[in-house]
Parts: sequence; C-alpha cells; structure tokens
Amino acid sequence: MSSTSSTTAVDPERAKESNTAMILAVTGTFHALALVFVVLRTYTRAAIVKTIGIDDYMMIMSALSALGGGMVIFIIQAFYGLGRHKDTISKPDQVFFSKVGFFQSIISAIAALAFLKISIALSLLRLSKNKWYSRSLWALIVFVVLYTIMAWLSFFLYCSPMEGYWDKSLKPKCYNIKLFVNFALVNTAFNIFTDVCFASLPIPIIWVLQMKLRTRVYLIVVLSLGYLAVIMGIIKAIYQIAQPSSKDGTFLQSIQFWGFLQLNLGIIAACAPALKPLVGRALKISSSRHYNSDNLYENRYPTGRSGRTGNITTGTARRQGYREQGSQGAPDYELEDGPFSPSPEFYRTTIKGGNNTPAAVAVYQKKNSFGDRSGSEELILETGHGFGDNKGIMRTTEVHIQR
Repeated sequence: MSSTSSTTAVDPERAKESNTAMILAVTGTFHALALVFVVLRTYTRAAIVKTIGIDDYMMIMSALSALGGGMVIFIIQAFYGLGRHKDTISKPDQVFFSKVGFFQSIISAIAALAFLKISIALSLLRLSKNKWYSRSLWALIVFVVLYTIMAWLSFFLYCSPMEGYWDKSLKPKCYNIKLFVNFALVNTAFNIFTDVCFASLPIPIIWVLQMKLRTRVYLIVVLSLGYLAVIMGIIKAIYQIAQPSSKDGTFLQSIQFWGFLQLNLGIIAACAPALKPLVGRALKISSSRHYNSDNLYENRYPTGRSGRTGNITTGTARRQGYREQGSQGAPDYELEDGPFSPSPEFYRTTIKGGNNTPAAVAVYQKKNSFGDRSGSEELILETGHGFGDNKGIMRTTEVHIQR
C-alpha cells in the first residue's frame, strides 16, 4: 500500500478526478444483463421445460456469488475510494477498501467462476453420451475444482496473519508479490483455457445433431459467445502482469473490472442456449405447439374419402439429451434434462382430427428402451450413442376414425 497519509496535501483537481461512475455503470449494466439471463433461464427450465438440473442450481450459485461478492462490493468500495486516485484516499479507507476487495476476489473472482464453469460442463453433458466427449467434460470439471482450490490457497496463505493482506500495520509476513501475481496469472490462464474448451467442444457435437440448420447455427453462435469472455480474460491478464509496478490501482480497478466483465459475459453465454424454448419462436428456430399437418403429413398419412380421419403420432421424448417436439415442417429438439434430472423418459402422443388440429395430447412414461405399445410409433431397434446416433427401426401405426 501507499505510504501517503491522510494529512498529506492533495491537489484539489486531482482529488476531483474520478472513474467511480464509469466503473459502476459498466459493471452494473453487464451484471444486470447476466441476472436477467439467469432469471429467464430458470423460468424456462422450471415453467416451460419443467425440469431443473444441477447445472441450473450451479448457475444460480454463480449469479448469487457475482451479486453478493462482486457487484455489492463494488458499490461498497465506491464509498471508500473506488475510481479515485490512491493518494487521495485516507489510510483507514484504504484498509477497508482492501479488506472488502479480498472477499471480492475469494467469492466473485474465484467461486463464482468455478460455479459457472461447472454449470457449463454439466449442461454440455446433455448434448451427447459419446465417451471421449463426456470424459473430457468430467476431466475439465475436476480441473476447475483443483485450480479453484489453488487460487483460494494463494489468497488465504499470502500473509500471516491473513489480515495482513489488507492491513499492513500488523507487519505481517507475506510471500513475494511477484509469486502472488504468478499464481494469479496461472489461474487466469486456466480460466481462459477452460473458456476455450467449453466454447469449442460442443461444436462438432451440435453440428451433427438431428435438428434444423437454423437451430444448430443458433446454438453454435450463442455458445461461441464464450470467446468474448476469453478476450476479457486476456485483458485482465495484461493488467495482472503490470500489477507489481502499479501505484494507482484504485483509479481504474482494472483487474477486478475486467475480471467481473469476464464472469458476467460467461454467465450470459452459458444461459443463452437454454432460452431457446422461450425465444425460439420469435427467432424462427422453435418448435410450435402443434404439428403443421400440411407439411409433415401430406404424403405420409392419406385421409379417407368421407368422414373423419385421425392420425396418432408418437415420438420418444429424449434423444441424446434433447426433447423432440412437433414443429412446422420438421421435428426439432429442445435442450432437455439428461443424467442430471430426475425426470424419466417419456413418450408424447398427439391425436389429430380431420381438420388437422390436435384432438388430444397424451404423455406417458417410457417403460423400456425398446418402446411401449401404448403409442402408435415404437422404437424397435435402438442403436448406440455417438455423434447424434439416433437411428434405428421405428414402427408407426396409423389410426383412421370413420364416422
């Protein structure tokens, strides 16, 4: 810390210079957007898809950590010198500023990022049961946990007593600041590496899934938003390298500023794919509530000459972690619960009347992997799981109702 005392004369013009409003405005905007995305994701999963998994709870934990350990502390620090030149801040204010900054690093910069990355990995596990893909994601989860523990220890063990981190009047014994910065840089590098992995791993999986091209492109684009978090992480690393020679860190609070943007962009990018059931219809990538008979059944289900003719159609509820729904022109898939949700597999049956409108919709649990005779469409032979392997022999029963 600076040795400037509170009684040192300060240039009034320098004392007036402040970045407080800018820092709070930018971080507040990004954090508000991140919270909105988390709320919309939770609503979509709970109210529309009607299933919430561990990945959703992890995302909520990340958002709460970012709120309580990040944004709230930025606001508190605004009263103790955030955005002002360090030599214009009194010693007691500097001590308190550093104290709350310590907990900001522990909670927001480390814990929130860990919750976020674990949430992303668990969400991506829904896409495929391919062994190399699943094992890679589980390895990344273990990696995140290990380097998160390392990051915590680098803070907790930096000074003895620990309070010496923020109060140098205690004359603590601290290890070399350059070593501390190196630990921070390693942690940032690991975060950048995992961001790249999470943004890149799903692309080949998504590209071969049995869904419309527009939907595949949507998912790839929103997952690629993670690369923006990578850029923020690189900028943060640049300021970390310059930290030992920095004498005015409070004026821009650069490391915490860019790190917080990295966290919130990561939250936004991670939540965006889960919003497809909510915003898909507006973006023309969503399945509708009923099938378009003119397109889907035109040459497959001929109607009788007189009276009513009905169609019963059935599809498996999940294929590689996706729920199939009727769509206009082609089946589509919604990101659905996989191994992290208690919901069992089920079938959906739609009975259509002569005017091609749904007469009834029934959902019943799948009893085994080879289909259930309660429906008209049965999976007779199921193949293994790979890059979207969902092929097999499907038996379809057509029902004509004559009156």
